[in-house]
Amino acid sequence: MHDAAYQKTFNRPQQEKIEKYIELAIEFNKTHNIFVRRDKEEILDKDIFDCSPLIKIIEPNKSIVDLGSGGGLPGVLLSITNPKNQITLIESSHKKCYFLKSLIHDLELTNTKVINTTLTEKNDIGVFDVITARAFAPIEKIIRLTKNNTHKQSIYYLLKGKDKKTIDELKVINQKKYNYEIIKLDNKYFDRSLVVIKENE
Repeated sequence: MHDAAYQKTFNRPQQEKIEKYIELAIEFNKTHNIFVRRDKEEILDKDIFDCSPLIKIIEPNKSIVDLGSGGGLPGVLLSITNPKNQITLIESSHKKCYFLKSLIHDLELTNTKVINTTLTEKNDIGVFDVITARAFAPIEKIIRLTKNNTHKQSIYYLLKGKDKKTIDELKVINQKKYNYEIIKLDNKYFDRSLVVIKENE
């Protein structure tokens, strides 16, 4: 674990909740196999730090939807670190939703709810200020599936992988309607970038 970076990024109460989250995830994973991680160090390195760049750029009091939350990232990490944001976790797997709901209860994340659904273009899950996703779907599909869930100022923060694939995905979005920025992230395990997408003024 990167102790200095960890201490710098998260305050003590956040660290306690993150560590409890990891313990609960490892315990649940023993019987339900929701992710491929061996231990606490690996979850910290490959998941918590992978999602941590989102924490500082999301403004308080914004509503957030996390698409395909899976084992809870980045959604649960944002719940822990951004208590002034209302956060909705979307997940199609019943098993993962059960885990997410138990996490919300055990970690007392009163700002967070889970919706067990498969996202479609005609969904009615609500309108959000911020849309996040990690390893959920190609960018054009994310925009298409969330057309009911945005307003003119909504922002997408998408954690994406290899640069070439990300650029290829961006080529097919409506560039007259949307502008985007690719922020290269420092990650020793993955090619990782944060794609920020907004509607043009």
